[in-house]
Amino acid sequence: MPSWEQQVALVRNPDQSFGLAAIVKRTYAIAAAPSGKLTLADVQVPIRNEPDVADGGQGELLDDYDMAPPKVATDVVVMGHAHAPAGAREIHVSVAVGKMARRLSVIGARRTELRPDGSVRFTPPETFTRVPLSPRFAYGGYDAWAQERIAPVPRRVAESVPMPLTGLYAYARNEFGLGWFIDIDRHRADGVLLPQIEDPLDPLVPSRFFVPSAAKWIDAPIAASLGWIHWACYPRMYRLAGSLLHHAPPESPIRETTFPDGNDLLDPWTPEGGRIPPRSLNGASPGLACERLRGDELVILENLHPTAPKIQFYLPGETPVMTLRPPDLKAMTVAPVLQTVRIEPDEGRVSLTFCGALPLLAPAMSSWIERVELAVSWKK
Repeated sequence: MPSWEQQVALVRNPDQSFGLAAIVKRTYAIAAAPSGKLTLADVQVPIRNEPDVADGGQGELLDDYDMAPPKVATDVVVMGHAHAPAGAREIHVSVAVGKMARRLSVIGARRTELRPDGSVRFTPPETFTRVPLSPRFAYGGYDAWAQERIAPVPRRVAESVPMPLTGLYAYARNEFGLGWFIDIDRHRADGVLLPQIEDPLDPLVPSRFFVPSAAKWIDAPIAASLGWIHWACYPRMYRLAGSLLHHAPPESPIRETTFPDGNDLLDPWTPEGGRIPPRSLNGASPGLACERLRGDELVILENLHPTAPKIQFYLPGETPVMTLRPPDLKAMTVAPVLQTVRIEPDEGRVSLTFCGALPLLAPAMSSWIERVELAVSWKK
């Protein structure tokens, strides 16, 4: 049985052209890496044909799909927990892969306290040993209270659609998180939980707690993450919808634009003819999709492993040689692109997904795709 997963798929490029793609995924074990070298895992993680979305498709994006055409940069995602085995009130977690790096603050549980004058303070953080790396623990949320009082959705409209019409009253960066409150009826925010995962350069502080209006979301704290950004959340949604994603003019630099992979967010654009920016295919957190990786880069993890405060290893320096043979045609070799590096420290594994593609003049039928032969070997 091959020590990797492989599949042939029809993919659509950002310019709406089609491609015949070879998708190859290989999983390695972290546990035996004191020398800095990974070994092949006994169990290979399957190729994901569909996104894994929590709560029956209405929740956070747990894992994105692999069936994408070649990306302009490699997505690096970390899935698991922040760990403080001895207990802590605050730690930093970080991931560095090649030239890319991201560092976040992880804080014990805190709540708000509203003073009589309407100002807010935060309680001291509690001690914790681990916190899930989930948007549910980052800044964000949906302020249904404010929407009902400022811009209620007519009942006949709400009943005619399959999901809530939240608009901008769901935080555009992360509707699943904590701390998003429009500045109306301040007393309702007394005693609420605060986010535990923050960007140390863009934290939630008492003076920023209440957002002046829903359209001012762009100036609210970033939703700190090391994992996937949901397709419906900024900045990924901006790369799909452009100016259709409304916000008031920002009063300070947009945090995502300060990362090397955020320059395109400064360019206003409107969807036309179905075309989308190539970066819309990338779903990693800001700063973790800056370049195409080769597959031999050094990886350093801080406070992300269950037992070791810091671990490091090199990505395997091997790439797939992929040959596609369509029905009644000669075999053709496609150049591999390292699409995604999934790091799962709790599971002790790292998965690398590659893609190579041939252009197609038109979409092919599934019966034709099923007859395409894919041969894979590996070279260092």
